[in-house]
Amino acid sequence: MYHNQILKELIGVIGTGKMGSALIRGLLKKNLVNSNQIYAYDIIYEDLMELVNETGINATLNNLQIVERCSIIFICVKPQVFETTLQKLQTHFTNDHLVISIVAGVPLTTIERLTGKARCVRIMPNMPFQVGEGAAGYSLGTRNDNRDSEIVELVFGSLGKVFQFPEHLLDAVTGLSGTGPAYVFVFIEALADGGVLAGLSRREALILSAQTVMGAAKLLLEQNVHPGVLKDAIMSPGGTTASALQLMEARGFRSILIDAVEAATKKSQFLGQNNLSLSDR
Repeated sequence: MYHNQILKELIGVIGTGKMGSALIRGLLKKNLVNSNQIYAYDIIYEDLMELVNETGINATLNNLQIVERCSIIFICVKPQVFETTLQKLQTHFTNDHLVISIVAGVPLTTIERLTGKARCVRIMPNMPFQVGEGAAGYSLGTRNDNRDSEIVELVFGSLGKVFQFPEHLLDAVTGLSGTGPAYVFVFIEALADGGVLAGLSRREALILSAQTVMGAAKLLLEQNVHPGVLKDAIMSPGGTTASALQLMEARGFRSILIDAVEAATKKSQFLGQNNLSLSDR
C-alpha cells in the first residue's frame, strides 16, 4: 500500500482554476509530491503564473507538454470545454497514463473515449481538499488496476475522506459534498448575521460561526454517532436550543437542504446527459 508514502510520478494538472489550484496546494501541503514534480497549464496564463510563483510548480506552454511529460494527469477544466480540450490530446495518451477527471457531469465512457488507451478515474472532490479536509467519491474505468485505486486513495485520502462508488452515484456525491461547502458557507454567513443582529461584532460573529460548524463536524466524526444523539445532548427541556430548532423546523430548514442536494444532483445528471448526447452526435 501507499500509506504515508510520497508519490514518485510526475503529476500533470490541466486547468488551474479553483479546483485545480486547490488540488495542487493540497498535494504540496501534505508533502505527497515536490513542487518540481507538478506540471500545469491553464488558458488564463496570468493566473497560472501567479500560482507558479506561489507554489514553485512548473508551467507548460500547452496541454500536450503535460501529456508528454507526466504519467498521472488531473483534468480540472469546465464541463463545457472538456471535450474540446481532450480531443486535441486523444492520440497522445497511452496505457502508461492515469487520467483522473474531477469534471462534474462527464461520464467515464466519454473520458475513456477521449483519452485513448489511458487508465481513467472519475472523481468528485470538493474545495476543502485545499486544507486537508475534503470529501470525495470516485469510480474506476474499464482499464484500471488495483494500483490506480491505491493512488487515488493515497492522494484524496491524505486530503480528506474518499469513497469508491458505482458511477451512477457520483451525481449524488456532487449534489451532497461537491457543492455542499457552498451550503455550509451560506449557513455560516447566516449564523454570523444572526450574531450581529444579537449585538456581536461582525468579526467575532463570523469566527464564532465558523468555529462552531468546524467543531460540531469534528465532534460528530470522532464520536461516530447519529447526529440526533449529539443534538439531543445539547437540547434541554424548554431551553434555547429547543426554541431555535422549533423555529427551524417550522420554516422547513431540513426540507430546504434536502431539496438543495436533490437540485444539485439533478443538475449534475443533466450535465452528464448533455455531454453524452454531444459525444453521440
